[in-house]
Amino acid sequence: MKYLIFDVRNLLYRTFYANTKGNDSSTAAGLAVHSGLVTMNKYFREHKPDKVVMAYDRNSWRKAYTASPQCLSQKPYKGNRRQNMTPAEQAKFIEFEKHLVDFERVIADNTTIITMEAPNLEADDLIAGFVQKLNSPQDSHVLISTDTDMLQLLRHPNLTIVSPANDKVQTLEEYNNDPLLYLFVKCVRGDPTDNVQSAYPRVRETKIVQVYENTSERINFMQTKWTNQEGREFTVGEMFAENQLLIDLEKQPAEIRQLMDDTIEQALTAQKTFSMFNFLKFTGKYKLDAIRNSFENYLPMLSK
Repeated sequence: MKYLIFDVRNLLYRTFYANTKGNDSSTAAGLAVHSGLVTMNKYFREHKPDKVVMAYDRNSWRKAYTASPQCLSQKPYKGNRRQNMTPAEQAKFIEFEKHLVDFERVIADNTTIITMEAPNLEADDLIAGFVQKLNSPQDSHVLISTDTDMLQLLRHPNLTIVSPANDKVQTLEEYNNDPLLYLFVKCVRGDPTDNVQSAYPRVRETKIVQVYENTSERINFMQTKWTNQEGREFTVGEMFAENQLLIDLEKQPAEIRQLMDDTIEQALTAQKTFSMFNFLKFTGKYKLDAIRNSFENYLPMLSK
């Protein structure tokens, strides 16, 4: 089977933010959904998959972990997101979240697209689990996403990642096309975008690569101690292990792995039917006239 996978929020957020200036939240949401559907259909026609898959974000188990006493860094996961928004921008974002749920629901309830969602799971978890679960030589996956966290999944040879930002296949050439090197560097450096602490602040990337390639040096590296601004002491190894938990999409806790597997299995076995009436009703609500007027072009993707 050939699967075409969309990271829905990643795709729609990009367009929403590009259209917030000068538009109210409903108009910006309509433009985002229109652009999202056009983009999805473009890739559907280009790649001709057997099935379309969409993954939805929900509140992350990582937020609960980083708020717990077990978290070494005590840095809230994604705690630095949207801090620079004005109150008006915050309100517009909250409204967009509601519109986005409308879109997710109409796809889940009224099309034959495979949709994956569960409390405590991010789209990243579900996409990674889906690729890991369906990993036979007969299965292939094309993922549409700009999220660089997904590049670690290139460890699976049956996966291709395409960025909708530039329409290019994503590679790891700067990491010698070694996904494990990319992941090692990321777990050492942390992830400022997601507010994940560096395991060894200010260490040079050339040093990280050297340690990756030399097992004996890695042992000494992981035992290195450093102190943060609050005077708390860490070893690189213990912080690296925490970063693996938060970043490596094959290192989730056992109960989360089970939830991922159950959610994916349920999505794969769900009996779904396409409702033209309800989908056209949705296009009317968001004034998606261009989609509505050329609806037959979207039927194969929505009802395959």
